[in-house]
Amino acid sequence: MSDEVISRIKQRRRELKMTQTELAKEANLTPAAISQFESGTRKPSFNTLSSLSDALKVTTDYLLGKKERGYEDLMADPRLKLMFRGMMNFKERDKETLYEFYKFLKTQSEIEVKGSEDAE
Repeated sequence: MSDEVISRIKQRRRELKMTQTELAKEANLTPAAISQFESGTRKPSFNTLSSLSDALKVTTDYLLGKKERGYEDLMADPRLKLMFRGMMNFKERDKETLYEFYKFLKTQSEIEVKGSEDAE
C-alpha cells in the first residue's frame, strides 16, 4: 500500500475527529487492523478499502490517490446526500436562506481556524 493511501486514511479519520477504535467500529473492523493499515504493516483488501471509504465518507478513488476530494465524496456522506436531495424541492427563497447560512458557517469556521493558528 502506498504511503499516500496510509496518509489519506489517517488524515480523513482525523478530519472526522474519529479514533482508530471508532473507525474500526464504523468499518466493521478491529482497532488492531486500523492501526496496522495506518502504520503500513498491513494492506487492506478491496472490500476492506470499500468499508473504510464508507466509514470515512469518501470514495475509494480518493483513498487510493486517484482523485482529489470532490462532489462524489460529498455524496459518499449519507447525511449530505439526503440533504442535497431534499434541497432540490426547496423554494427559491429557502435556497437563498440556506446559502446565507452556509456563508455564515463558512465564516465561523474560518474564524475558528484563524483563532487556533493564532493560539499556536
